[in-house]
Amino acid sequence: MPLSQDESAFLEDMRQRELHLKRKQRAADVVLFKERRFRASLVTASGILMAVVAAFLLFEMMRSTFERVGWRPLGIAVVALCIVLGVQVGRALLRTPPGRHLVEFRERKLRERYADELNSGQRWTQFYYKGEDIAPYASQVLYLLESDQRFDSIDEALAFAKVGRKENPHFAERAHTRFGLVVNDTNLLVLSTIDAHGRPASRLMRFVKTEQPGVWYISTTPFGSKVHEFERSGIAIVTVPTGHGSAITTNRVDIRRAPVAFAEVASLFEAQIPGYYEGMTDAETARELVYEIRLRSARVDTWLDHDVVEFDNP
Repeated sequence: MPLSQDESAFLEDMRQRELHLKRKQRAADVVLFKERRFRASLVTASGILMAVVAAFLLFEMMRSTFERVGWRPLGIAVVALCIVLGVQVGRALLRTPPGRHLVEFRERKLRERYADELNSGQRWTQFYYKGEDIAPYASQVLYLLESDQRFDSIDEALAFAKVGRKENPHFAERAHTRFGLVVNDTNLLVLSTIDAHGRPASRLMRFVKTEQPGVWYISTTPFGSKVHEFERSGIAIVTVPTGHGSAITTNRVDIRRAPVAFAEVASLFEAQIPGYYEGMTDAETARELVYEIRLRSARVDTWLDHDVVEFDNP
């Protein structure tokens, strides 16, 4: 049975989404390739420079030895050793503050250059069908309807895609892996609540991870308005996008007072957010409230992929 007119129009939107995502993928591949090439070029250039300098110094210091035993065998060994040492020095330089700033500057320029392509599919990040965001299933649904042709409606193909994703552990493992990569790359989120007048309120806050996946801690002073908002209404969160365009978003999340005092988890905050409580007096530290954020599920969005990760947090 052919698709209805509405389903055919929706299928055309799916095709447009795939075209935009492919355009974004090509741009992302170019950016990542150029970033890797830039790092490799820096290491190679610094390695060659260090090798030339070191070889020149060694040749000058060991001139008499070279003249006695011959230049070729010993000279080749010295040059090879200098190149290896030079490459290691080049890699070490990239880990220094000037080296990191240089790489970050190059990455920022690349993302600015390809900003149009990387953001071209932004409107397709969320893809709704009958009020449900089906972005994680859209590509598979399109394949099932156009190539596989086993189903006569979007609803049937979507139901099959959902069952297949739940039964295949690969999808859950991939989603959890990507979730962990994003969480390890940021500690800043936007937390949204509803104030006493029913108006939305959003604020940037730092968070720390706990040993339990999907459970984070935040802290705040007891005198802020957000304390009452946490206790009165639900919240929604989105992590600040990383340098690779990845973010976590969810409104299926609970927040409550953590069963620990700030002093008990101060070392956790200091380890993940260096300098977090510098300047706080003992009295302020004693008053600081710790809240526990428990995710029930979340979306993990990258430039190209959109995964849904589920947690067993009660």
